Amino acid sequence: MPAPKPSLSDIERGISRYERGDRPWRQTLNRVDWFIVHNEQLYPLKYTFALATDVPVADYTTDQMKAAMSHLNLTYHSLKAHLDNIQDFDAQVKRSLADDAGRASRLATASTIPKLTYTFHLTFQRNPDVVAEVLLRANGHCECCKARSPFLRDSDGSPYLEVHHVIFLAEGGNDTVANAEALCPNCHRRKHHGRNSQ
Repeated sequence: MPAPKPSLSDIERGISRYERGDRPWRQTLNRVDWFIVHNEQLYPLKYTFALATDVPVADYTTDQMKAAMSHLNLTYHSLKAHLDNIQDFDAQVKRSLADDAGRASRLATASTIPKLTYTFHLTFQRNPDVVAEVLLRANGHCECCKARSPFLRDSDGSPYLEVHHVIFLAEGGNDTVANAEALCPNCHRRKHHGRNSQ
């Protein structure tokens, strides 16, 4: 069954519902890879479409929803393309690590001035009260390894900890004190990129 064809006013209604926090379905069932651009803001494509048409998020694929909105001339952004660029660079670093002779040769002739590229960067507007409450709860200690913060902030002398969402916001996690923890930089990076070395 084809996805329903929303009007632009339907999409704007879906955006308004999303901005009000209307979440009748679990967003974590679908990784957020595509976004609708509206008034220079990004909104999750599948969830916005679902709210605009009152169909569950999982009923249609992203491609089916985009096809149903093709008459609206909307602009989309892909988080996957952005992440693919990051992964491609990581792959290049791995190849370089395994190529001692080639790396030395390339470094000898490489330009010292880096190329400039333009990318879009997705960020969530986080609630500062959540961050403040989590930092107060941590009382200067990492909530993962329990160690004191590794240093103090230059700006105000407060313990440096980073507030991390247990269920990532990009995967539908809530911006709440219950879904957040204060971490030292090492533990924060490990939560995102690491695994135990033993």
